[in-house]
Amino acid sequence: MTKHLSLPVLFIAASMVAVPAHADSPYYVSSNVGVSSFSKIEIANSSTGILEGTAKTSAGIGLTGAVGRSFDNFRVEAEVGYQKNNSDTYTFSRGTVPLSGNFSVTSYMLNSYYDFKTDTVKPYLSVGLGLAEVSLDKVPDPPDVVTETRSALGYQFGAGVAIPLSKTIDLDARYRYFGTTKVTLSGDHGRLGIHGSNFLLGVRVEI
Repeated sequence: MTKHLSLPVLFIAASMVAVPAHADSPYYVSSNVGVSSFSKIEIANSSTGILEGTAKTSAGIGLTGAVGRSFDNFRVEAEVGYQKNNSDTYTFSRGTVPLSGNFSVTSYMLNSYYDFKTDTVKPYLSVGLGLAEVSLDKVPDPPDVVTETRSALGYQFGAGVAIPLSKTIDLDARYRYFGTTKVTLSGDHGRLGIHGSNFLLGVRVEI
């Protein structure tokens, strides 16, 4: 997990110490941290596509770090994100049982934003598309324990508000809905996609 955390942490550090050379620079860095809440994960048979069961997870952590450029009311950025939720229960035809392990997603997204210009807070809308690495870590599927990563298409959309702290630094509070296309696990362990909500707080700094 350390390698996934390192980039967002570096962005936070850079945000705190950055001294912009130009007050009206269109370029910025940003970082956010908050709560990741996956919806119930439906696991289907790899061959037939028939639903076999549903995994429930507990709320976990969400992290993002990004570099972007603004164009008047529009912004574009490249973002790296990480979400991880611990497993909770698995429900299937015979009932509900405890489930160990965890599900996580590492994402590499290209995002676009529309900023509503105001004199105080600055609300915005966002949408993004990119690569998502869906991972299962020590999730039991008797008689096996599944630890595997598969690539999928990731997508997200959301809204937020930026609150100016200074001429070059904004406090950023946002909601985003994130999802992936379905991935097929090896060894007939099933087919699944991950989607859910993120509530994030961070900073955006002009550079």
